Amino acid sequence: MADRVNIAARPRTVLGKKVKQLRRQGTLPANVYGRGLESVAIEVEAREFSRNIKAAGIRGMFELDIAGEEKPRYVVIRGLTRQGGMGEPTHVDFYQVDPNQPITANVPIHTVGEAPAVRDLAGVLLQSLDHVSISCLPLQIPEAIELDVSPLVSFEVTLSVGDITPPEGVVILTDPAIHVATVNPPRIRLEPGEEAAEEEAEAE
Repeated sequence: MADRVNIAARPRTVLGKKVKQLRRQGTLPANVYGRGLESVAIEVEAREFSRNIKAAGIRGMFELDIAGEEKPRYVVIRGLTRQGGMGEPTHVDFYQVDPNQPITANVPIHTVGEAPAVRDLAGVLLQSLDHVSISCLPLQIPEAIELDVSPLVSFEVTLSVGDITPPEGVVILTDPAIHVATVNPPRIRLEPGEEAAEEEAEAE
């Protein structure tokens, strides 16, 4: 289970077009809502938020500490608006989850082990899928899903989502037939004399 990052927040009274003033002061306007819960306007420190999502990733779950509330809220990011689409965050929507109800999430795939086709045949490991969709309790969301690449003994072997063994309590929702990793054969390096002979053959 991944360590949860804590985000400090305060209730927000500045609404509408006036939120531009908050952004100029380094404050990021946000909202937190959930099933059966009324949306609450809050604000967080923009730099702290950026550091947190860089450290934990945008797909993770966070503990949201709102000033004046006794307990933190378990939240995931459901909406993130950036300046110009790719710039600094300008607004964030947090979705509060029930720790006792399963949710879906996307988590990265990390390869572990050593592929014999890389070690013995000088091949190159190629990972064609970076994330999988999972279902589990919010507090059980793993930081990553591991895929053992030791079965890659030749260039003909391919590992798929179905070859991943998820942690206990985690169900992988991604199609098990989707390819995840394989080993490409090395590019053949010709000696100088062989390269010349090959060029002459092509010229003929």
